[in-house]
Amino acid sequence: MTNSTEKTNGPVVERAGDKWQPTAHAMGPFGGLHGGVVSGLLTGELEAMGLDKGWGQPVSATAYLVRPAPLEEFETQTEIVREGARLTVVENSLIAGGKLRSKVSMAFLNDVPVPGMEPYPDAPSDPDALTGWDFSPVFNTKTYLSAVEVRDDKAARMVWVRPKQPLTAASTPFAQTIAIADYATLFVTYLDGNRPKAGGWPNADISLHLSRLPEGEWIGVRPRSSWHPTGTGFTEAEIFDARGWIGRSGQSVALLPMPEDA
Repeated sequence: MTNSTEKTNGPVVERAGDKWQPTAHAMGPFGGLHGGVVSGLLTGELEAMGLDKGWGQPVSATAYLVRPAPLEEFETQTEIVREGARLTVVENSLIAGGKLRSKVSMAFLNDVPVPGMEPYPDAPSDPDALTGWDFSPVFNTKTYLSAVEVRDDKAARMVWVRPKQPLTAASTPFAQTIAIADYATLFVTYLDGNRPKAGGWPNADISLHLSRLPEGEWIGVRPRSSWHPTGTGFTEAEIFDARGWIGRSGQSVALLPMPEDA
């Protein structure tokens, strides 16, 4: 492992007129778009819209990964479900090759300040003092793992991640957090030193609830998983920033059979 802090210029997904163009860093483990990139891009577009329209803080989102999205140009379609003085709910869909690939629902709350609330708890570890991961022996091609820096604190059962490059040209902290939370199942297999006896474990969805938006670049993930012989599983994770605990994510996981020659 190394303490690499190399930054990579340019966003993972770039705007091309009324469509989106993914770079090589948007690729997932199966060759198409990474699930974290998909959920991050869809929520990020809504997050930027909410800032422009004054909807308040994005507090929750659920992304449904309906079918794999190819690493090629795609479009998105947004819809306002409810625009209220206090609560706004919006949706965004990713369309590629004429097919719906993913859909996200997102909620915003307009803040009302409440004086005298307790301060946030301290974060359980300092990510700047930890050792970084080196993915080069494992991945010889660019993927979304190439676009982030990863460090771990096994004593606290946590993994910290910060982007080397943004998802898009816009600043969208909620979207960046849900993209990082998508790694939670991978982090479980690393922290446990074990992996489920399955040929793969793609998630069918991912949800994120945040009590506040993260501050700074680092996002901490403290995950745990449950696997079952029915072929289903679930990964949840506590989410932190450098100041402390800020929310929780959840993923429904599909366990794939092992190859017959394995």
